[in-house]
Amino acid sequence: MSDWTEHRIWGDRANRRVHKGAAARLPGMRIRYWCVVAALAGWAPAMPAAAEGVTGGVFAPVEAAKSKLSEAGLKLDLSLTQFYQGLTSGGGDHAFEYGGKFDAVANLIGERLGLWDDFFVTAHFEQVFGDDVNTQGDGTILPLNTALAFPRLGGRDWDLSVIATQRFGSDVSLSLGKFNMLDAAAKTPLIGGGGIDTFQHIGLAAPISGVTPPYLAGGLLGVNVNPVNLSLLVYDPRSAQDFEVLETLFSDGVTVSLSATFPITILGRKGFHSLRGVYSSQDGIDLESLPQLELPREASLVLERTRGYYYGSYSFQQYLVEDPNDPTKGWGVFGQISLSEGNPNPISNVVIAGVGGSGFLPGRSDDRWGLAYYRYFLSDDLKKGLAALGTDLRDEWGGEAFYNFAVSEHFRLSANMQVIRPGNSETETAVFAGLGAQLKF
Repeated sequence: MSDWTEHRIWGDRANRRVHKGAAARLPGMRIRYWCVVAALAGWAPAMPAAAEGVTGGVFAPVEAAKSKLSEAGLKLDLSLTQFYQGLTSGGGDHAFEYGGKFDAVANLIGERLGLWDDFFVTAHFEQVFGDDVNTQGDGTILPLNTALAFPRLGGRDWDLSVIATQRFGSDVSLSLGKFNMLDAAAKTPLIGGGGIDTFQHIGLAAPISGVTPPYLAGGLLGVNVNPVNLSLLVYDPRSAQDFEVLETLFSDGVTVSLSATFPITILGRKGFHSLRGVYSSQDGIDLESLPQLELPREASLVLERTRGYYYGSYSFQQYLVEDPNDPTKGWGVFGQISLSEGNPNPISNVVIAGVGGSGFLPGRSDDRWGLAYYRYFLSDDLKKGLAALGTDLRDEWGGEAFYNFAVSEHFRLSANMQVIRPGNSETETAVFAGLGAQLKF
């Protein structure tokens, strides 16, 4: 059986239950990890280049099996992502940690299964293993490895999200179920990746609003009013990782999110601009439903429990360079600004700015890269209230740079560096570095 240990990042911070795989501490595990990386890299010369769009080599039988399943109505995507990452400067534990994540996404196509047209069911199973750097005692508030933070911060190392979708023509769709919000964030142009193959810090990979849990239960209505895409999301404000939430939907209120995304072309380059507004009738905010915020336990005592709260944001992604052969590839600039009333929401404002995408180097159109800055402005009420109790909290900001190298269609290597000024004012600037490897089939 696995061992479970509890860590305190703050002296009196609420305990976070974090799985510490004993094997990840053993040098042998790390040796085996890099042997696997070396072996896969060794296969690469014999494997077709990703840019050629050819599938074959050692993965040919897998692709053939997936093709048959797809014809029968089941589309299956599997991936295994591994991380070796650690704190190189700053306070806290300077040990490097090894951990990984397995993802399995199954899409059931209703028409091929003998059901009705335009009906789909998507199931996403995820399992994390090993250790991570999200509890290094460095004083940071936000997780810097999103992929390994979830579902772990919610209390267990696995989770399953299931969504049923019905399309009504080409312009309207309705989805119901349990949503994994990292999947939604992963689809964002330029910056998206869900913490797997682009930015790892949650402040960039899945920007925190303070009003949306990482897993939610509800419904999403999408309407395309050319050229604007409208989305209406209605959900329970509590985290759907808790099985009780699924049994008592909307007993604590309801949250409504309305967003509009519209394209704007500048100098012949496409761009996307989004406005989002959120209102919740929940009585205050349950910090347990926001495990992505590592706040001292006294935070729940400081923030008032007012009925109802709001949130608004504006974001953009503007391409500067586009691949003439593939409209989904290219690189450009992106940003986001958001605001809330700051009480009961522990986050009052967020600013994000960066540059990134794919294909920066000639002949490497499948490589992904990025450089970005973020700043999370914490509620003044929260900071003043905690200061009165003897805990000094400040805004958290930082930067991240990464390069993700497409060795082949199925195998990628990445390097990542982050510089963070932690929210705990008693800690110094932290620097993290790491490597990653991903196998997809």
